[in-house]
Parts: sequence; C-alpha cells; structure tokens
Amino acid sequence: MKRVAFFMYGLGNLSGGGGAERFFSDLYSTYLNFENKLFNPFFIIDKNSVSELNNVGKLKGVNKLIYFKIYSNRIKNLLEITQLFFFIIFYRIKIIHIPLYNLSYLPLLSKLKYLPAVFKPKLIINIVNCYAADALIDHKNPYHTSMKNTYNPLFSEVKVDGYFCWNKNFEDYLNNTARLNYKPKKIQSITSRFSDVSLFYPQKNKNNWIVFASRLDDQKHPEWLLEAIKLISEDDKAILKNWKFKICGNGPLRDSLIGYAKKNNIIEFIDFVIEGEMHKILNFSKLYVSCQDYDNFPSLSMTEAMASGNAIIARNVGQTDLFVKENYNGLLLSPDSVIGLKVALLDVMKNSDKLANMGNQSVKLVRDTHNFQNFINQLESFWNEISKS
Repeated sequence: MKRVAFFMYGLGNLSGGGGAERFFSDLYSTYLNFENKLFNPFFIIDKNSVSELNNVGKLKGVNKLIYFKIYSNRIKNLLEITQLFFFIIFYRIKIIHIPLYNLSYLPLLSKLKYLPAVFKPKLIINIVNCYAADALIDHKNPYHTSMKNTYNPLFSEVKVDGYFCWNKNFEDYLNNTARLNYKPKKIQSITSRFSDVSLFYPQKNKNNWIVFASRLDDQKHPEWLLEAIKLISEDDKAILKNWKFKICGNGPLRDSLIGYAKKNNIIEFIDFVIEGEMHKILNFSKLYVSCQDYDNFPSLSMTEAMASGNAIIARNVGQTDLFVKENYNGLLLSPDSVIGLKVALLDVMKNSDKLANMGNQSVKLVRDTHNFQNFINQLESFWNEISKS
C-alpha cells in the first residue's frame, strides 16, 4: 500500500473560519479509519496547528501524526528542509499532498528535486481558493497582485506532479492560461464534496434561525444580509419578530456590521456569534444564507448546513448549482443583489412548508451525492494516476 502524506503547518486561530483547514482534518481522520482505503495516509503538521484544530473539535484522538517543527532562526530553511527530507525517507512517503499552499512552502517544495530519485515523492498541490483563477486573469482584480505573487513562483520553480482543484475555473486556468515551467501529469477539479457531518443532523424541533457563517470580509458580503433585513423591517417589521438571524464568524467587518445593525434598529433580530462547533447552531436552524462573490462550491459551512436540514439561499456564482438546486433545496438570488436576497428571504419566511421541504432535500443531496465514498473515489483515482508516473 503506497504512502501518502498531507503536509500542513502554520495554522492560526480557526474559531471564526478555517473551512479548508477543518475539511482536511476531517478527511484525514475519516480516511485513516476507512477499511477499504487504497493508500496508507500520514499527516505532517506542527503541534500548534494541531492545538488550533483541537480547539474547534478536529483531530481529537488522532495519534498517527508526524510533528513538524517550525524554526525562527537564521538557518530556518535548512533545518526545515532537512526535517522534511528525513520524514519522507524514514516514513517512505511516495506522495506529498499540500492542502493549503502559500509562499511559506516554496523553499521546502523547490528543494524536493534534490532528493535522489529512489526517495523523491510525487507532489500534489491542492487548490482550494475559489477566487484565485479570476484574480490571476483579471489585472484589475483587487487580489491580482497577491495571487500572482503566490502562484507564479510555484509555477516556475517547483515541479508539481498534479493539481487537485476545488473549482473548475482553476483547472481551466492551468490548462489554458497559466505559464507552467513544469507540465503536471494531471490536473483535476472535483464534482462532489465530502465533509464529516457526523455531528450535523436536523433536530426534530427546529428554531426560526437564519444563519450566515463565514469569515466577515468584503468578498463574503455579510452586509448584504443586514441590508436585506433592514429593507424587510421597513416593509413588514412584524415578520422579523418571529425570526433570529445568526451571523457566525469573525473578520475585519465585524465591528462595522454590529454598528450598522444598531444604527438601523435591527440589532434585536441579530445575534453575532463566534462558534467553533457549528453543529450547535446549524442543527437547530432552518435556513442558511451565502452572499459571497465567488463559488459556493465546495463550501464546508454550506455542506454542514445542508446536512443539518437547512434550506439554502445563495448567489448563483461559479459551480454553486452543484450544491443549490433552484426550488429543490434552496433559492438562487434573482436579481443578484440585496433586493434579490430580500425577495428570497420573504419567500421562505412566509412559507414554512416550502422551507421544511427544501431542508429535507438538502439532507438528501448530502447523503446521496456529496458523501465520503464519492469524494474519495475521485481522490484515490487521482493519487493512483500520479503515483504511476
């Protein structure tokens, strides 16, 4: 059985976000105990990152971890490269899978080519950033410079054997636009998503809670929800008295959002929450809202919300339709604006039967399509192709 190692380090506080970090922890924990697995998995990670994941209920009780030490002295790169080489050789790792690439990995990954062929692992970069492709193409995009500085050195300095992408747009970018000094053996985007939803299931007696859960920053547009609530309050404040909006997460907009809610006299309908264990909220809520600029697929929070029996309201961006089926398990904004959000909210808030039926269909979609077996079939097939080269 060939050995594959996820390599992730340097994680910060995850209490207000960290969907990708949580996902890979769930993936490893689940795959480790999967009886029919085709690969022997390992996880290379630093102790502080394990602690941050433990704080949000991840990797608890998982003991098959290889601890990577992060140095801060003058010979940091040498010590960390030597350490990684030792792990690869000692544990006979054949594939290194990088879940969350950033520039800090570049000095390490660029040196893998110096390992003797008998020890050199195949390298897979997992692309989880839903807006990276658009930002790399569009010079006017506010993220263009940061994405270019992040990915261009990877394309030019590191021999990557495979790119495993969350979103089709990055697969297309790599195939059609990116300047790659090394041609990868395989580039693939996923079509179904797994999340560990063992703690996420609909409670029999749900509350009239509407949830927004993400990092509170510009591209997530939490202000859309507050503006929609304000518009509803101006037209029909009575309907809001039966509902509570849970805005879960942290980020640079949090204080201004609280200020807006107070200024516009809608704070009584809103709870601003930082909660690391979202099942405590989603299992009791009825509706989940996403207003982000980029792809809603494969959002961890949205998967968890669906598994918990929530209907979904979202913008129709990227591959969102893999998660949200119009009038089946949710509504896609039309028009794509605060007005569209207001209309969608009123539609379901006034129709309890429709809302409940959509929540049931969300559970079915996660159970039948976005499940572990479907996801792992994609991943193991990808690993197999990479390992044969």
